[in-house]
Amino acid sequence: GSPYISHPLAAACTLVSLGMDTESVAAGLLHDVVEDTPVSLDRIKKEFGPEIAGLIDGVTKLGRIPYSSREVQQAENIRKMLIAMSEDIRVIIIKL
Repeated sequence: GSPYISHPLAAACTLVSLGMDTESVAAGLLHDVVEDTPVSLDRIKKEFGPEIAGLIDGVTKLGRIPYSSREVQQAENIRKMLIAMSEDIRVIIIKL
C-alpha cells in the first residue's frame, strides 16, 4: 500500500485548491490521527488549538457509526453532514 501520509497530504492539497483557510488545511492533514494513532483529541487541542481540534472532532464523528445497510449509511451521512454544517461547514469540506 501507499505510505500513511499519502491520504492526509491529498486531503490537504484538495483543501488548498479549494481556497480553504489554514486551520482547515491543518485539520485535513491531521483528520485521521485521532482514529489511527494513540494521539488524543486533547493532545491535538494542546498542540494545534481548539479550532483545529474541533474540526478534527467533527470529521471523526462523521465516520464513526456502523451501519446495517448502504442506504442507512447514506441517510445517516447526510443527516450528520447537515448537523455538522450547522456548526462549521469546514467539517464537511474536510471530510470530502
